[in-house]
Amino acid sequence: MAAPKGKLTDLPDLSAYVLAHAAGFAFALTVNPMIFRSLIAQGYREHVLLAAIGLSIATSAVVLLLFLLLRKLIAGSAAPPPPADKPAAPESLTDLHEIGAYVIAHGAGIAWNATVTPLIFRSLIAQGRRDLQLPGLALGVTVSIAVLLVFLALRKAMRPASG
Repeated sequence: MAAPKGKLTDLPDLSAYVLAHAAGFAFALTVNPMIFRSLIAQGYREHVLLAAIGLSIATSAVVLLLFLLLRKLIAGSAAPPPPADKPAAPESLTDLHEIGAYVIAHGAGIAWNATVTPLIFRSLIAQGRRDLQLPGLALGVTVSIAVLLVFLALRKAMRPASG
């Protein structure tokens, strides 16, 4: 499941997270602009922010499932056997603490993208910048890294004291 006790993460966990989020990021870079252009062309300009938030929530949910599945596939079934005096715990994909940490971290990222990111783009446009692809990519990667760090810290903090 999560990283070993005392560690923030491990390579299979981090690899699965990055791969799943790269897929989500690729989706956002390719599909979202088509959806937004369609909304604007149909006269729904005022609904773009709401659509962006809805797409972010849906993408985050799909990316969570992809992350959990990839982590399980990457880690394999090479879990060490339990000590002789303890029965093996049933293997699960995740737990409520990890999902809670994911939801809180990604909710903060979505809130940032719905409030602060538009202000940054408006400022860039006001300064005469018209090509926002590179700043958008840089901002997206920066927010993704911040969300990852918040997720890892929350997951560790929310882990039950027994393990």
